[in-house]
Amino acid sequence: MLKYSLLLIALQTALPASQADNLQTNLTLESALLYGAENNPKLRASFNQWKGFEENISVQKALPDPKLTYGYYFESVETKVGPQNHQFRLAQTFPGFGKLSSKKAIASALAATFGEHYKQEKLNLDFSITQAYAELYYLKRSIDITRDRISLIQDLEKVARTRYKAGSPMAPILQAQVELGRLEDRLSSLNDLRGSHVARLNAALNRPAGASLPWPSNLPYSIINVDEATLLKELPRTSPALSALAHNVEQGSHRVQLAKRERLPDFTVGVQYIMTGDADVPVTDSGKDAIIGTVGINIPLWIGKNQARIASADHQRIAAQLTLENREQTLDADIQQALYKLRDADRKINLYRDSLIPKAEQSLEVNRKSYEAGRMEFINLIDAERMLLEFELSHERALADHLKYRAELSKLAGIDFLTGEAHETN
Repeated sequence: MLKYSLLLIALQTALPASQADNLQTNLTLESALLYGAENNPKLRASFNQWKGFEENISVQKALPDPKLTYGYYFESVETKVGPQNHQFRLAQTFPGFGKLSSKKAIASALAATFGEHYKQEKLNLDFSITQAYAELYYLKRSIDITRDRISLIQDLEKVARTRYKAGSPMAPILQAQVELGRLEDRLSSLNDLRGSHVARLNAALNRPAGASLPWPSNLPYSIINVDEATLLKELPRTSPALSALAHNVEQGSHRVQLAKRERLPDFTVGVQYIMTGDADVPVTDSGKDAIIGTVGINIPLWIGKNQARIASADHQRIAAQLTLENREQTLDADIQQALYKLRDADRKINLYRDSLIPKAEQSLEVNRKSYEAGRMEFINLIDAERMLLEFELSHERALADHLKYRAELSKLAGIDFLTGEAHETN
């Protein structure tokens, strides 16, 4: 969590000019995340909002400004020592016991809340960028695989034509051409999708929708070893969403305390200076100015208002506590669902990579040799090709989903699962 916090602060400094260049020439998930963090206005707004509330702590813990009052006598007040013409009064109010400390505590909790909002906003942004990046990478791999299948069918069509010249039926040639047409139509649709996928990633990066982007250079994959019980237990510490709500509860408690302390009087201490003119007749102390010390106190007399203030603060505290408890429950369920989807994607990756794709490749090769030897129908070869295409696309789909689920788990748990390192929480 400390690593994540330090990264968030570092991202507020300007990125090297080469970072934008890297995005144009070598689009990686890391470069996309860094670019998005530096250029996303919503994230920057959240950061400045957090810092603004931090600065407000100093305001809330300080004494009220002293008050200087000037008075002018439109008609001089005659006294024994001379006429009074002007008066100055300087007063300082001192809030009742504990009021300043409560205000400081409220401001600190509020700043901490918005600090957690900022961290969550960064996690949300990473999630959006990762989703768009994974889909763009999956589109690239779909296009590559479809092109490979077109090349394969073109080769098989040549084999069918060779056998046709040797007296075999023409049906296999037609079947190959139909399959080619189907694959070429799929390829055209996939190529048309690139614009919308690029626009989606550009939107997450705060770039113009039509700005050019290269194909993603890689799809980072790492095995995530997570002990579910430990992860759920640590959520109050790691999740910015829960931390923000916990700070709201803390803030509510301090507001109740402040409401109770508002029943205590505030004290005002001042000094008053009255300028006196010379007396008309010579007297002792003629023209001597008057200096008066003053002490004031406000009286929290209205009991009903004070009780309502306390009750209002307590209701808000209870609401914050119940909101926290509700989010804890829903977040636990969301985490368990995300872990299930992550495990399922891992299972599919291993299944297609280690079992189904190798067997489909073997089946295609066996069917091809059997067709060339005249022992199998061409349609069986087409079926084997389609099966291999389906398995390869499903494997790439599982890889893209795995990255998206890691980003989702990061967003929910507040732990970085997007780096290339495997994670263990047990």
